[in-house]
Amino acid sequence: MGEIFTALAVVVLLAGVLRWTFGTGPKGAVPSDDGDVGLLETVATAPTREAAEVLAARLAREKVRSTIAHGEAGWNVLVFPGDVDDAKVALRAG
Repeated sequence: MGEIFTALAVVVLLAGVLRWTFGTGPKGAVPSDDGDVGLLETVATAPTREAAEVLAARLAREKVRSTIAHGEAGWNVLVFPGDVDDAKVALRAG
């Protein structure tokens, strides 16, 4: 009986640590106060989040990793510098 409680306590502790570590933070890139998103580069800007998600899905179909973030001009579709050319080609072809 003690082993069951020990195993249950370990699972609950592990779940708590994982929840605290990874949590449910914002989805997508979070720009700093000056709008910088680090290594990512903007390849497209859409007026709504839904439109940006459509563009990101198009890139995902072409195996280009992307994320979206809200900017001053709308919702930006962001990719890593090495994927910029592939992303632009995929978005033009779509």
